[in-house]
Amino acid sequence: MAVLETLVRQLAAGGIARPVAPPAAPVAPSAVAAASSAQPESAPDERGYRAPAEPIAAEPVAAAPAKPSEAVPPATTPPLPTPSRPPGKLPPPPRPGAPRPDRGAGGPALDSERWIGQRVFLGIGVVALLLAAGYLLKLSFERGWISPVMRCAGGVLAGLGVGALGWRLEPRYRTYGAALVGAGAGIIYLSIWAASRLYGVVPPASGIVGLALVSVALAMIAYAIDVEALGITAALGAFMAPVLLGQNQSNANLLLLYLASMAAGLGLVSARRRWRLAMLVIAASYFGVGTVGAADQAHPWGVLCYGLVGGTAGLYLGLKERWWETRLLTFSGGWTLLFAAGERIPQHWAVLAAGLVISAPVWWHGLRRPQVFPLHLGPQGEGTGWSAGEALYFFVTPVLLGVTVHNLDAARFNDQPWLPPLMVGLPYVVAGYLRPRPAFAVVGAAAMAIAVVERWSGVPQVWGLLALAVLWPALDLVLGRTDGRWYGLLTLAAALQQLFDGAAGARGADDAAFVGRWALGLWSAIAATVAYAARLWRVEGGREDTRLIRSGLWLIAGAMTLFGVTGELRRYFELRTLSAETANLASGLAVSAWWLLCASALVIVGFRLALQPARVAGLAVAGLAVAKVIFFDLSSLDALYRVGSVFLLALVALSLAYLYYRHDRGERA
Repeated sequence: MAVLETLVRQLAAGGIARPVAPPAAPVAPSAVAAASSAQPESAPDERGYRAPAEPIAAEPVAAAPAKPSEAVPPATTPPLPTPSRPPGKLPPPPRPGAPRPDRGAGGPALDSERWIGQRVFLGIGVVALLLAAGYLLKLSFERGWISPVMRCAGGVLAGLGVGALGWRLEPRYRTYGAALVGAGAGIIYLSIWAASRLYGVVPPASGIVGLALVSVALAMIAYAIDVEALGITAALGAFMAPVLLGQNQSNANLLLLYLASMAAGLGLVSARRRWRLAMLVIAASYFGVGTVGAADQAHPWGVLCYGLVGGTAGLYLGLKERWWETRLLTFSGGWTLLFAAGERIPQHWAVLAAGLVISAPVWWHGLRRPQVFPLHLGPQGEGTGWSAGEALYFFVTPVLLGVTVHNLDAARFNDQPWLPPLMVGLPYVVAGYLRPRPAFAVVGAAAMAIAVVERWSGVPQVWGLLALAVLWPALDLVLGRTDGRWYGLLTLAAALQQLFDGAAGARGADDAAFVGRWALGLWSAIAATVAYAARLWRVEGGREDTRLIRSGLWLIAGAMTLFGVTGELRRYFELRTLSAETANLASGLAVSAWWLLCASALVIVGFRLALQPARVAGLAVAGLAVAKVIFFDLSSLDALYRVGSVFLLALVALSLAYLYYRHDRGERA
């Protein structure tokens, strides 16, 4: 029996039984108990669980020698089943927010009949109970059966009784008991509302406090039994109390204090239990009731703190748990209250400080999850990438911060509009380039580009954008990154658009050809594009898009060179003191000569460097020159200019043919 008792203790402790030799003498049970109690208790691990102690074999108790006739046969140990987990290893503790199984549903899943019998009629019964309580209060008021105080007190007692019954039944019938608890709370809510609003026996302030206390008690019960529906009921009762019992002349500051207190307690419970729907109700009520009821009447500093605390806490929780509805409400509600308070606060630095604090969860999320792509349009779990909502909050935040910076000194920043984007963009650039964080880097690059656009106009703006376009890919080469080239490519596109659309239209007659400000901007753009195509843009193996973009950059650089010089040639002859006819004839001949020379240069470079795309581009330019000579020069140029144009065409064509014949002969040799 002693051996069996030891084995039972081992099984209860979760360990693996060790082979035990048959004892020579019976072991007293008291010795086993003493040995078990003397065993030291293991230290708790980081989760607060203690590993089961290894059973200690009890020492045999000395006994008198048995007589031969009283010999005890050796005990046989039955084979024990192998445990499913290693000895001493505990199962992981339940997550605080994980829903508990319904203790009342111990059988299989509910079929239609059982679902209707349990859930539908349970809901009907709860609603009917609440209606009966309301009708009883109304009927007793109309017929004067009992005094208003006794009616409300009786309703409170009835609600307490129903709630107590539900609490008693909850361990056995989880859903049924929780429903009765909620019904009891509803009866109490109804009684307090009637006492304050219908009968007037309780002041509105006292009624609000009473409803708040009931909500707090109901939230504690919901947390204890882990029922989210009761938590939602508590939140609705707490936040709707001022709406149901409040007065127009109520104190808006006290309203904000009340809402903040209720949100702190109920929000902590919902966050601890990870009740998503309850948190949604709390966030909607917090910002909805607070914005409508007190944003314009409460003290502006109170509104500022109210929006700051609620927005920061809710945004942090929504980003952490990836609850899109919570972060949407808290982000929009928090910034709305900040701007509403900023309209009445002369110290605009406080609004900026509050904006920085409410932006901290967004920065924290961006630092913790730097990988933006792949971008998910739907809800995303713990995988890589951001959701569309997370990207929206991150990229909208710097815009809102820029508005708060501008409001610090609106007059000064209206005269210097480039300062706010510069002040906002510098921290993003630092955060994005200290470590590879593309989201921060792209915001910083965009802010720097906006600052350049606001600071300069015309050709100086083009130069500033070109400098940024070269800076970002150059940092890629130094730091071993690959994201800056994309920011630079977009900035280069903005610079070219400004050069050919904005600055070209504002070019005056005093701007000389080839050496004027606009021409220098053109040469700078060509140089930046060539640098991009030759060195700054790296082609990655296996990525066809990078190779195509590099080819496109070479094509853009060549087109700007060809047509840019063409335009400058025409401008050169137009600005000289020549007649219009002479200027047209001279510029036409010069353009034809330039195209033919450009074609020859491309073909020669293509042969020297073995670049077929360069040779093909040279042939294409030569084809344009041939078409121009045939369809334009022969019909519009004067005799001498016509001869010169055709002679140049013949010279270049023969030269190109000679180059191809020479290359073909060299390949044969």
